[in-house]
Amino acid sequence: MIGTAVWGLFDFMLSNPLVLVTTFLLFVFVFFYYRGQKSGNNPFAIDYRRPPEPIVLDLKARDLLLKQKFKTSKVPENLDAIVIGSGIGGLSAGALLSRAGKRVLVLEQHDQAGGCCHSFVEKGFEFDTGIHYVGELHEGSDNKTLMDQLTGGQLRWSKLDDEYDVVTIGPPGKAKAFPMKTGKDRFYQNLKEMFPKDTEAIDKYRNLVTEATDSFMGVVLLKFLPRLVVRFLITSGLYKLVFTCWRKGYTTMTLQQVVDSVTNNAELKLILCYFCGDYGLFPCDAPFILHALLATHFMTGSYYPRGGTSEIGYHMSDVIQKHGGRVLVQAPVTNIICNEDGRAIGVRVGGKTKVDVYAKYIISDAGIDNTFKTLLPREIAQKSSKSVHQTQTVGINKELDINKGMTEFMTLKPDELEDAHIPFGFLSVPSAKDPEYEKKFPGKASVLLITLANWEWFEEWKDEKVRHRGERYEGIKDVVGRRMWQMCVDTFPQLEGKCVYMEVGTPVTNSYYLGFPKGEIYGICQGNARYTADAASTLRPETDIPGLYITGQDGLTAGFMGGLMNGLICSSQILNRNLYKDLQNLKKRLYPQLELMKKNL
Repeated sequence: MIGTAVWGLFDFMLSNPLVLVTTFLLFVFVFFYYRGQKSGNNPFAIDYRRPPEPIVLDLKARDLLLKQKFKTSKVPENLDAIVIGSGIGGLSAGALLSRAGKRVLVLEQHDQAGGCCHSFVEKGFEFDTGIHYVGELHEGSDNKTLMDQLTGGQLRWSKLDDEYDVVTIGPPGKAKAFPMKTGKDRFYQNLKEMFPKDTEAIDKYRNLVTEATDSFMGVVLLKFLPRLVVRFLITSGLYKLVFTCWRKGYTTMTLQQVVDSVTNNAELKLILCYFCGDYGLFPCDAPFILHALLATHFMTGSYYPRGGTSEIGYHMSDVIQKHGGRVLVQAPVTNIICNEDGRAIGVRVGGKTKVDVYAKYIISDAGIDNTFKTLLPREIAQKSSKSVHQTQTVGINKELDINKGMTEFMTLKPDELEDAHIPFGFLSVPSAKDPEYEKKFPGKASVLLITLANWEWFEEWKDEKVRHRGERYEGIKDVVGRRMWQMCVDTFPQLEGKCVYMEVGTPVTNSYYLGFPKGEIYGICQGNARYTADAASTLRPETDIPGLYITGQDGLTAGFMGGLMNGLICSSQILNRNLYKDLQNLKKRLYPQLELMKKNL
């Protein structure tokens, strides 16, 4: 009788592979939870928030943290971890490990910390470089709770208007405006009010966005689960049964395919695709799952750091330093040092005098491309399974045929730019988003304009000294800058004659200041190939080179939150504990009312 029951259970499992795999994964989780190596300290064991202190406006005082120049004498002793790069992925990993009792050194090749989170001051104006707004920072959210702990509650966020974006279609000055509104229900209701004949299409789009966003956990789990388990799931094909993102094809379908499937309205298609510039791909190449994540990200509101984007690096650097670590700049890492067994054990810092620094953990926030093509010894890198791709940065489209307009612009020659039509652009006003800007720079305002640029237009000057690249380089970039500004003035005539200073950056600028190989600010390609099961499991923080870890947006998704969350995953693997679970436990203690609301739903 017992044998019959066992065989009956076995037959049931074989007939229901989803149940079989779920049971197997549960066993794996339990096994590794109880049999794994010793876990590190919990960086969320206590609430690190303290009453907000006045924002430090004095630039010299801020530079004491943000611009600490590398010197051997400043390197802390007995380092546990070295982080290459001070972008949000590097700083978040550094701050979390510091909270867990590790001594961390962050090395930045630029002259100030922050990566794309830094800002700079020129001619009495302050400009941000990469953070234009961030979503899901409402009280009690994962992102807000994490940022509060990483900055001691000192980083405050200013909520932007409920109309957080306005999309314009048509010639500047005559364009039709479509405002985007905060709130998941309000966002879609607003779309229906603007497109009353397309309510059914909008509902279909909403359902697809919701399900694709929820399914992204499958991609994340392949970065957490033990490698042997992941390999079994992929080799057997069972991952397609377990994870919705692959079972329903959200990682393979493109944004263009989705909008084409729900509507024939060209204007509505453009509106549904408008923020493709936020991840640097044309709609025909953009994975729908990535687009869905970003669409959901901003629906609960968008926020900007009070005091400017450099506040992010300022407060995280402070946390690292207060725990015995340092964030040092003008410290270009030229090599990752590996021992004879192929283990990463240190880094070599370039400059006039080469300095070798050693630690147990080497964490790269320099990007997959830089890490495996430039920093690692060739014989070590060739043994790794990491794949390397690149992408370019784009802005917000203003053509009804998005892919056609972008492609035609990108194929122009530099000499053709003078008379070219710039098909799209992104306009942001940092001084209007930051309530502290007027205190720092009274009577002034800053405007940021972004459009797509081709690396090949500027490639011949990539090795030239900054500000010494010659008249032709200046001429090409200034043509684009003038045309972009004219588009801005045509849209907002009140700005006519108000421009007193203009600085135009190019992909070469990004490469020089931020270390991107071809000026690409979104790291390795965000296309569908990145979200295959093989790529998702390979692009995980723990590399196949012992002692070497990857953080930042290359390990998860592009952008600020992608880099931030990969810093959390990276720290989880180093500390051998589920920091996301620790974060949730902290949230329960800090916001018991939210837990009560969940139980009552």
